[in-house]
Amino acid sequence: MLNKFLITFIAQFFIFYATLSIASEDNVLYIKVLSEKQSVVVNAKMGSSHKRFRINESKTKITSDFANLWHQLNTWEITKKSVDAYIAKYESLLLNPIEGLLSNATHIHFIVDDDSFRYALDLIPYKGKPLFLHFPISFSVHKVNVNQHSYFSKVWSGLSISDRTADPENAVSYLSELLVKNNYYKMEDLSHEELSKMGPTDVMLFSLHGKGSKSTASMDFNGESLFAKDLAHFQSKLIYLDSCEMGSSIGFLKELKKHGNEFLIAPLFSNEAGGSSTETIKGFFSNLQAGDSPAIAMYKVRKKLYNKYSQSDNVASAYWKAFPFRVFQQR
Repeated sequence: MLNKFLITFIAQFFIFYATLSIASEDNVLYIKVLSEKQSVVVNAKMGSSHKRFRINESKTKITSDFANLWHQLNTWEITKKSVDAYIAKYESLLLNPIEGLLSNATHIHFIVDDDSFRYALDLIPYKGKPLFLHFPISFSVHKVNVNQHSYFSKVWSGLSISDRTADPENAVSYLSELLVKNNYYKMEDLSHEELSKMGPTDVMLFSLHGKGSKSTASMDFNGESLFAKDLAHFQSKLIYLDSCEMGSSIGFLKELKKHGNEFLIAPLFSNEAGGSSTETIKGFFSNLQAGDSPAIAMYKVRKKLYNKYSQSDNVASAYWKAFPFRVFQQR
């Protein structure tokens, strides 16, 4: 009798859990922002609900607005006034048409193309605050099923490398506190040849100086450059690059995907050396260890940093200190 009761209870529990999981997945809002001739078309889908429309602005103007904003972010000249001037109108042009979907969403996933890749879509004001303060947000360049579940294992292998001028507070060494099998190096103690001979590793955390363009991106490494092909042999599940502009290159992202990468965490523009970047690294990996998905882990960090810097400093610096890092889901 007891065994029968336990079996029934366990079965009901798993049915309940599966129901919750399905409901959760149904609350992911997928927003495709894609070019179509001289227009930008938005395709929004959540569960069985769907809406498609063209943004009522030319693609040339949209691209110009976001390019100007990106330049100000990248040079740390961003102000609330410039955010409002360049992209506040996209609340009514892009977000308001899908308000019904947004009101029920728990996660936003943007699918972008070559033209919209650098659009700071998650900085668009929404109900008085940037969109990234309202939702966990992730990106991809193709269709994926968003992972909202825990994505971390203590048995994973890790590799962390620090350039002291990019990581003055030695934040990347934090990975060694979370993973027993993490190999930590100061950049000057590791040659390019030695790096190329290392075997597969699950997680990589690099803090190096970076530079990105639409087609490619690279990091400075002891006078040489590291491109996506130089990371291919690691076949890493998660790559976190605390390196300027490494999240601004669609070519770099696509190349990593070819070699098994599942998540890339990298800044859209030039991030701070130390300070907020240290807080982002430690907060992100702490949240990941606690059981959060990558997007939720970053969402919590962004909110915390934005609240901190908008109060103690100003809203302008809060943009470039809290906002830089994107979560790309590749699979």
